[in-house]
Amino acid sequence: MQKSLYDQREAAVQQPELKEQVTILMVDDQPSKLMSYEVILHELGERLVKATSGREALEYLLKSDVAVVLMDVSMPEIDGFELADIMRQHPRFQKTPIIFVSAVHLTDVDRIRGYQSGAVDYISVPVVPDVLRAKVSVFAELHRKTRELQILNRDLESRVAQRGEEMRLLNQQLQQRVAELESIMQVLPVGVAVAHGANCEMITGNAALSEMLGLEQSDKLSGSVLDLPYDLLQAGRILMPEQMPVQQAVRTGQATGTMELEITPNGDARRHLLASASPLFDESGDVRGAVGVFFDVSERKRMDDALRERAELLELASEAIMVRDASGTIHFWNAGAEALYGWSREEAIGQNAHRLLSTALPGGIEEIYNALRASGRWEGNLKQKRKDGYELVVASRHAVQMGSSTVLEINRDITAQLLAEEALRRNERLAAMGKLAGIVAHEINNPLAAITNAFYLLCQHPSLDSDARHLAQLADQELARISHITKQTLSFYRETQKAVPLLISDLLDDVLELQQRPMQDAKITIEKRYIAKGAIEGFPSELKQVFMNLIGNAIQAMPEGGRMRVSVKEVSGRNGGTAGVRIFVTDSGSGVAPEHAKRLFEPFFSTKPTKGTGLGLWISRGIVQKYDGFLRFRSVFGSWGTATSFQVSIPRHPTMKW
Repeated sequence: MQKSLYDQREAAVQQPELKEQVTILMVDDQPSKLMSYEVILHELGERLVKATSGREALEYLLKSDVAVVLMDVSMPEIDGFELADIMRQHPRFQKTPIIFVSAVHLTDVDRIRGYQSGAVDYISVPVVPDVLRAKVSVFAELHRKTRELQILNRDLESRVAQRGEEMRLLNQQLQQRVAELESIMQVLPVGVAVAHGANCEMITGNAALSEMLGLEQSDKLSGSVLDLPYDLLQAGRILMPEQMPVQQAVRTGQATGTMELEITPNGDARRHLLASASPLFDESGDVRGAVGVFFDVSERKRMDDALRERAELLELASEAIMVRDASGTIHFWNAGAEALYGWSREEAIGQNAHRLLSTALPGGIEEIYNALRASGRWEGNLKQKRKDGYELVVASRHAVQMGSSTVLEINRDITAQLLAEEALRRNERLAAMGKLAGIVAHEINNPLAAITNAFYLLCQHPSLDSDARHLAQLADQELARISHITKQTLSFYRETQKAVPLLISDLLDDVLELQQRPMQDAKITIEKRYIAKGAIEGFPSELKQVFMNLIGNAIQAMPEGGRMRVSVKEVSGRNGGTAGVRIFVTDSGSGVAPEHAKRLFEPFFSTKPTKGTGLGLWISRGIVQKYDGFLRFRSVFGSWGTATSFQVSIPRHPTMKW
C-alpha cells in the first residue's frame, strides 16, 4: 500500500539523509603525511584521493571534480605555490579552495604570496586533527551545496526553457487562432461587433456588419456607429447611442436579449436586423467590453409579409382552404373552412383532416394519394361531415408541389347545387307526369261524360227494381266523384294566364278531398273552421300547391294519427274594410324542433331523413310573398302534447307581381 504524505515525512525525519560524497585531493611528497591526513579526514565520509607530486595532482584535477585541495608548500619539481598558480590559470580550478600545510614557519611575505596564488587557509605542522577536519568539512560542504545549487540551476534552466518553449508554442497557437477567428469574422454572413473598454472606447466589427450598416469596411466602428446618417429604430422608436445593443450590454452588465431593429442605410430599402449582445468580464468581475451579433432578416421579413398577405387573402376566400401534410395533419385552416365545417382554427389545426371531416370517396382516399404522387393534382367530389353532423358534398381540389409533402386542399360546398339539380330533375319528372296526368284526365273526361249520362238514364229506367235502382244510384255517385277528381287534375295542369276571382275555402276543400285517402290511412281527424269564404283574386294552381304542401306536411307529421284543423278568416283593415284573408293549418304532430326553426324555410333543408327535396316550404313562401303576403309557423310543446300551426296571410288587394 502506498504510504501517505505524512508517513513519508515521518520516515524522512527518522532516517538520516544520505549525502553525496565529494572529492578531497591531498598532495604531499611524503607518504606518511598523506596517510596521517587520510586518518584524520576519514571521519568526514568523503572520497579521499592522494597525490605524491604536483604533476600527479594536475593529472587528477584534469579528470575529476575536486571539492578542496590540501597540499604541502614544499614539494620537489612543482611546489605548492607553483601548483596553485597553475590551477588558477585554468577556468575549472579558479574557484577550487586550496589549503596549504607547511612544516616550516612561513613569513608574512610567503603567506601573502600563497593568498595571491589562491590559497584560502594555512595549517601549520603539527596538524591539529579537529581543526583540519573542521576546515576541510566546511569547504567540502560548501562544494557539495554549490554542486546541488548548480544541479538545481540547470534543472530550473531546463524547466524555464521547456516552459518558454511551451509558452512559445501556445503563443503561436493563440496567434494562429486569433488569425483564424479574424478570418472567420470577416467571411461570416453574420454581423459581429466587439466593444473594448468599460466605456466602449473602441468598437470593432467585421465586413458583414459594415455592409449591414452601410459603412465602409473598417475595423473601428466607434465613431461611425454613433454618427450614422440615419436613425436606428426599435418598434418605431429612435434608439439613443447608449440604447444600442453593445453599448447597453456594457452599461448594464447584462445580456440584452434579442432586439429587432430597423434601419434605412444610404436611402436604400428598409432593413430589419435581429441583434443581441452580452458583456465581457475581466478576472475581477468588472465589465471590460461586450460582443454583439446582428442578423439581417430583411428577406425573411419580406417573405413573412408576403405570406401574411397571402394568408389574409386566403382568409377572405369563401372556399374552405386547408394545408396538411402527407399524413393528413392540418397545419392551416382558413375562415372559409371555419364557416363551412363549424370547427374553429384552434380545434382543427393538428387534427387529421380525413378523420375530422369523415371524408368519404367512392374509390377510397388512396385514389387521391395515387393521383398526387403521379401528377401533383387531384379534383373530384367528396362527402364530408360538419361539426354538427350534417353531411355535405364538396368539390375538392388537391395540389402538392413535386418533392414536397405539403398538400393544399380547396373545398367548395356544392350540396345545395346538387340538391337543386336533383330537385330540378325531379320537378321535370313531376311536370312530365303532371302533363301526362292532364292528358289522361282529358282523355278520360270524354268517355266519362258519356258513362255519366248513361247511368243517369239508367237510374230513371222503369225496368229497374228498387235494389237495382239503388245500386245504379251508388255507381252514379262514384262516377260523379271520379269526374270531380278528373276536373281537379285538369285544374292543376291548366293554369290561367291572369289572376281570377276565387274562394280560399273551395281551394282548401279540393286539396283536402285529394288528401282524403292518406288522412284516412293515418287515422287523422279533420276539422274545418271556415269563418269566411276568403274571396280573393289569384292563381288557383299556385295557391293549391301552397295548401297541398302545408296539408301534406301536417299529414306526414302525424304518422300515428292525430287532429288537423284548417281555418279561414278575414282580417279587418283600416276604416273597417277587409285587409285580406288568413289561413291556418294546425296539426297535433311531432312539432318543429327549436334547432330546425331558423332553417325551416331555407332551400333544400328538410327534416325528413328519407324523402323530400327541402324545397316545398321555400317555394310556398315564395308564392305567398308574390301576393305580398307572408307564411309563418309556430310550434308549442306542453304536457298535453304538441301543436304546430302554419299561418298564410294574403292581402285582399295586393300589388301583384305576375
